[in-house]
Parts: sequence; structure tokens; C-alpha cells
Amino acid sequence: MKRIHFLLWLGLLCPVLLSAETKLSQEDEKARLIRFSPVKLKQIDAGLPERQFLLQIASDTWGYFRDIVDRETGLPLDNIIVTSSFTKVNSYTSTTNIGLYLMCVVSAVDLGFLAPDEAVGRIRAVLTSLGRMECWDDHFYNYYATIDFSHKAHYVSSVDNGWLVAGLIIARQAFPEHVGVDADALIKQVDFSKLYAKDLGHLYLGYDGDKGEYPPYTYGLFCTEPRATSYIAIAKGDVPRDHWWRISRTFPPDNKWQQQTPKGRDKMIDGSKVFSGYYRVDGVAFVPSWGGSLFEFLMPTLVLDEQGLAPKGLGLNNSRVLDLQIYYALNEKRYPVWGFSPCAVPDESEGYREYGVPYLGSKGYPDEGVVTPHVSFLALMVDAPKAVENIRTLLEYPDIYGEYGFYDSVNVMTGRCSARYLCLDQAMTLIALNNYLNDRAVQKRFHSYPPVQAQEDLLSLEKFY
Repeated sequence: MKRIHFLLWLGLLCPVLLSAETKLSQEDEKARLIRFSPVKLKQIDAGLPERQFLLQIASDTWGYFRDIVDRETGLPLDNIIVTSSFTKVNSYTSTTNIGLYLMCVVSAVDLGFLAPDEAVGRIRAVLTSLGRMECWDDHFYNYYATIDFSHKAHYVSSVDNGWLVAGLIIARQAFPEHVGVDADALIKQVDFSKLYAKDLGHLYLGYDGDKGEYPPYTYGLFCTEPRATSYIAIAKGDVPRDHWWRISRTFPPDNKWQQQTPKGRDKMIDGSKVFSGYYRVDGVAFVPSWGGSLFEFLMPTLVLDEQGLAPKGLGLNNSRVLDLQIYYALNEKRYPVWGFSPCAVPDESEGYREYGVPYLGSKGYPDEGVVTPHVSFLALMVDAPKAVENIRTLLEYPDIYGEYGFYDSVNVMTGRCSARYLCLDQAMTLIALNNYLNDRAVQKRFHSYPPVQAQEDLLSLEKFY
């Protein structure tokens, strides 16, 4: 069995042509949304005081989730394309989108954009739709049409269902009297033991229902986005606690294909032997991700308080890799801004590609001069001054900001911006803003959930270097 950390968003890299069984025209699909009108470019004053500046971005970003939701099923659409000549809505969604949307609805209440009773109504609509979806062994498939829940592929994604459960936890903690019972039932339903490779102590990437088999890969690298799913699976009691320690911090030194031979030593942590490996760049030690993208390092911090609970482990690593990515962009490549992660391709109408800093990953993605704004918002909880400065500078690109906030990406060498809004990246932006502006509001709800709270020492026990 091969060990890798991650296959990015099956269907974004290998698009699944999802369509509803009930065929609708684009105009009919647009008419199903809560609201849709051609999105226009918008100017925002980059010189506003910080809180006012970030609240304006949060308000605009919430617009995507206010509007681009199917009015009948309550599900957010995966993405929309908006250019001067045409618009397109893509009426499908993923379980990650659904989970993050639940967090966005809660965040909209925290930020003053949505009344609590309307938020409950939106959450209940999602829970009702989840109850109507076809599943494999009580696990949701990765993608569904937002119109009628149809799906052409029967692939279950471990990481995506992890983010769905995370969203259910946040909704439950925000409105326990209104949605707690139904949310609890869905949280329990998604049993990660069914996606656990006991021999390796890893989660499978998922389950291929069309082939009736697990894929020959597992999530095997620690500083990547699936670690949030691993934490949740342990907290729920679906997988053993030692799963956390069996995920590789780096691949073993004899794996010669990786970017560099890791330093480090074996340690006993929590009764498990762990190879505490790390890389070095210019004398700075860090634990790598797979591709060197900030998304892999920082997306888990939407819910996990790594800066507070892991100051010598994941929190310190987040700070170091952020500084290294900034140095790479501004000093080595002489780009005006930083922020490399998987995102829409600026020069393609519907392309999506992985970007990163090659030497920050075991495999390493190229940067290709493509920057995505959402990771600057993920960085707010790590280094707010640098993140805010980068966000202000990004606004110097004239086509990067519209009625729903930042478009998904910009090629800093050409100035060309993507014409797309992605639910995933918009959601990470809004949730990160809520955490920063409201004293870790989403993180606190997640950690107040008793099963999650009971495992917090998984974060605090480890010292990386």
C-alpha cells in the first residue's frame, strides 16, 4: 500500500462532470439560487483602519454564501465564473463545501451579518438535505448535485467527510437547542473506522464505490490538511489514539525521492515511537507538507488552536513555514505579494492547479507566479501584521476584487486574475476572518465540544525540533 498525504479535491483535479438528473438550463439553475446577478468588480479602500478594512472584506465574502445557495435544498454551489462577457454557475457541491458553509453561517451571526433565527433556518435546511442523500455505509459521497443530490461518481473522501463533521460540530455548539439532536446523529453516522487502514495506522483516501474497493493510498504525512480529520476521528473514538503518532512527520530518510534527506531522531511520545524528522532551509528547521502550500499547513487552524496548544510543535511550525514562504516570494522570487496554494488557474476559465514553495514540501509544487488571496486570511492567526499588509497589497491588482470579495487567484507576473469564486476558498477566508476578529470564535466552539476537548494533549505533547 502506498502512503501519500493527499490527492487534491478529486473532481477539481480530475473533474467529475456532475449534473442533476433533472436537466435545467443555466438560466433555470441561476433562478434556483437565493439571489444571482452578474457580479461586478468593486473597489475597496486599502487604507481603512484594520478592523474596518477586514470587516468590509468579511461582509463582501459573506455575500457568496448569502446568495450562491440553492433556495430549495439549502446547499452552497461549488463555484461560479464571472467575466465581462458571460457568467456560469456550477450546481454541485462537496461535503467539504457543506461543512465549511455551516461554519460560515455561524460566522455570519458572529460578525453581525445574519440574524440567529435565519442562521438556524439555513442550518436546518442543510441537515434536511443531508438526510436525503444517498450514502455508502453511512458515509457521504464526495460530490452531489445541489438541485437533486444526484452524483455520477460514487467516491467517498475521508478528508472531505472530516470537514463535514467539523462543520456539524460548529453548528451543534452554536445552536444546541435548535440543531443539536440532528447534528449529533449525523456526527455519529460518519464512522471513520470504516476508512481506517489498521496495518498502517492511517486513513485511506476514501472508498471507491464504483470499483467496490479502497484506493491503494493513505494519508501518510502529518503537516497536511487531513490532520484535522485525523483529530476528529480520534475524538469520536472511531480510530485509536495512536493513529496520531503513526502519521509520518517526514518520510523516512531512505526515501530518496523527497526534496531533502530529513534530520531528526526517534522519540517516545504518548507511548508511541515517532520519528521526529524535519528539513532545514537556510538554517531554519521545519516539518514539511506534501507540496509546500500554505493551505496544507494552515487550513486545520480554522478549527484547531495549534498556535495556542502546540507552541513548540504545530504552532511553531506554522510560524516558520509562513516566514519561509514570505521570504521565498518577496526576496528569492521578487514577487510583490505572497500566498501559494492550490487555486483556480488565472489563465484558464475553469482550471484548478496546485501551487506552493517547492522546498517546503516533501514532493513540492511549483509556484508559477500564482498567488491566491485566501491563504493570507489563513495566516491572520499566525502573523496578523504580515497577513494584513499582504492583503492590502493584493488590492493593487485592479481586477482582483468584486462584489463577493477577492477573486480566487492572480498571476503576479502578468497581473491576470481568475474570474472565479470557489466556495472552498471563500469559506476559508470568512471563517479565518471570524476567528481573527472575534477572538477565535470558531476554534473555541470546536474545542468546547467535549470529545474534542478531551484530546487536546495530542497537540500539546509534541515538540518538533
